[in-house]
Amino acid sequence: MKQATRSARPANPAYRLLHETIEEALGQLDSAQPIPDENIHAARKALKRARAALKLLRDGMSNAAYRMENSGLRDAGRILSPIRDARSLVDAFDSLHDRYSNELQGVELAPLQKILHSNLTKARRHLHLDLPAKSAELKRCIRLLEDSLVLAKREDFLSIDSAVIGSGLQRIYRTGRKAFAEAKAARTTEALHEYRKQVKYLFNSIDGLTSSEDGRTPKKILKRADRLGDRLGDDHELAVLSVEISRATYTPVDSAAIRILHELIERRRVKLEKSAFKLGKKLYEQKAGKFRKGLMKRMPLPSSAPSSSSPQ
Repeated sequence: MKQATRSARPANPAYRLLHETIEEALGQLDSAQPIPDENIHAARKALKRARAALKLLRDGMSNAAYRMENSGLRDAGRILSPIRDARSLVDAFDSLHDRYSNELQGVELAPLQKILHSNLTKARRHLHLDLPAKSAELKRCIRLLEDSLVLAKREDFLSIDSAVIGSGLQRIYRTGRKAFAEAKAARTTEALHEYRKQVKYLFNSIDGLTSSEDGRTPKKILKRADRLGDRLGDDHELAVLSVEISRATYTPVDSAAIRILHELIERRRVKLEKSAFKLGKKLYEQKAGKFRKGLMKRMPLPSSAPSSSSPQ
């Protein structure tokens, strides 16, 4: 793909973040085959940052434009998800094995490892990552990202005033605060996963806005959100691993080994969730408006040309 010529640095840092992260994802995917897992992981991370940037710009665009851009980025990420999901199961198992090596000593786990790695290989084959030519699915992913860049220019996201970023941050924080409360009350895998997604949106939006050299980066907030995201990410991967090893596919694995793994997964998840709720209480202790005011004082944004779009 021919890379877009980078224009002068736009005044709106959220637009710059959106544009650059989509380009970053394209760069990871539109490279020569074979494409390593690391590229897929980097592309998915870039897409998460792009969606966070889009949320910051939301009040400066029409609902239709927001939905179209968001669905394109979301669908591109979903095409890559099977690779990341299969890799995360391998990583979750390896992490669990390393943490509880004494408890797992002598437990026959080779058949389980073989199945997990086989699933990763199948996911890679589905996207033809190890072949000379890209698969139709990977080409579709690249087209979605190229369309997202075109839409951002056609809808003139660049002209959105930086003032809308404050309301975007407030909405992201308020949504995360609600997800935290719901996860704490429900304690379900789905609620915890939503909690994690909202934490990552908050981290990616603030991190993307404060990656300059102005020395005003809210380090405490970023560090807390990053740690919280890691805890919830590890918890989710273990939850998915627990469901995965309960499937009939794993009948070749000794049932006693599966039972031990379930017990260790539960033990680890209890600790991770305890830490996640402790961190969440500190991160989401403020009302959204107060959080926004405090944050914006520490990271003043440049003003751009007024947008012709009416805030939604």
